[in-house]
Amino acid sequence: MKVLISSTVLLLCVLGYSESVRAQEEVRIRPVDGYLSGFGGYSFPLKTDFSFPGLTLRDVELDNNPSLGAKLGMWITAPRKTLGIDVGAEIDVTRFHPYASSGQVVSTNLGLAVFVATFDFHATYFGVNFLARYPMGVTPELPNGRWFPYIGVGGGALRLTFQLPGTNESQSTAPAFQGVGGVKVFFTKHFAGFVEGKFIHASNSIEVQGSGSGDLTINSVHGVCGLSFHFF
Repeated sequence: MKVLISSTVLLLCVLGYSESVRAQEEVRIRPVDGYLSGFGGYSFPLKTDFSFPGLTLRDVELDNNPSLGAKLGMWITAPRKTLGIDVGAEIDVTRFHPYASSGQVVSTNLGLAVFVATFDFHATYFGVNFLARYPMGVTPELPNGRWFPYIGVGGGALRLTFQLPGTNESQSTAPAFQGVGGVKVFFTKHFAGFVEGKFIHASNSIEVQGSGSGDLTINSVHGVCGLSFHFF
């Protein structure tokens, strides 16, 4: 009987300790996880059409180019208890340079044409992304998980500048869409690294000196990696 009583008490102690650990883990999961990130990588623009009054340049190749940017974001952890995921939002600023090199031959509605000068574009995307993440490897020391995959969609604006040799610089701002997905890994509780892919779409109208207004659609895939500092 004494053995049975002792075993029962020990089992209750073990169960009580387990519940205590789980409770501590829940307390350590803060309701908000804020972060600041910087990133760099490459942009891979898709072929596009560039339309002027009476002239359309078809399948213009935009060269691959560096992609740089920064983010300021926040995760909300309350949905984790019921859905198993956290939701968040971030401000995203991305800078890239989708230029069209001289010498390429393109088809137009008037026949073939050769670029005698580089079509030089500079693009800056500014927008807000809405995100979801799935924390993996959650521990008391790493309440947001050792790592997590995430996806999101967002919108904002694309600021595009354009200049041909001998002409004035033209600027245009248009609504833009972004889709994003990636994986983040924590090195410590506050520092993490991530790899990310995203897609940016926008259609801009640009005033070209001596040629009137031109319409250009930017569709660009970005592959980047970066570092994040998490405040909490």
